[in-house]
Amino acid sequence: MLFSNSDKCWNGPQRSLQVRLRCGSKVEVADIDEPSLRCEYSALLTTPALCQEGRLKELQDKLEAVKMEQPQGHDEL
Repeated sequence: MLFSNSDKCWNGPQRSLQVRLRCGSKVEVADIDEPSLRCEYSALLTTPALCQEGRLKELQDKLEAVKMEQPQGHDEL
């Protein structure tokens, strides 16, 4: 997706954003960058809408496994 013709940067071009989409277990901005350093941004958005059903189930299982591995708390000294 490309969003262009936004507000003009001071002493530069109009702002723009190129969004790359990737299969993911939830909708989230996974990465954002300004590769040209001139008000032209690039972002990576993950979303389950792009996943095939088998891949989505695999990602959900991985997410659950990671959650189970997380420490549940700690004892105070």
